[in-house]
Amino acid sequence: MIEEVFVTQEDSDTHRVCGTCAVLKELSEFYRDGTDGNGKTKYRRDCKLCYKTTRMQSAKQKAKLSNKKGGRK
Repeated sequence: MIEEVFVTQEDSDTHRVCGTCAVLKELSEFYRDGTDGNGKTKYRRDCKLCYKTTRMQSAKQKAKLSNKKGGRK
């Protein structure tokens, strides 16, 4: 599987553009995601706020689907 890399001209060593909200933010607002081949720290494509929001939405959708499946017999 090929990992998509979202790099813009605005990305730098101290800032990155969030792949969800498209806002330029400091790296401290992103979760770390390992290191690349050169030993540099990689960061998630979504900022912490967007990542939490999308996870909560996903969890709600899963719960809704599991409740529907459990009710059908």
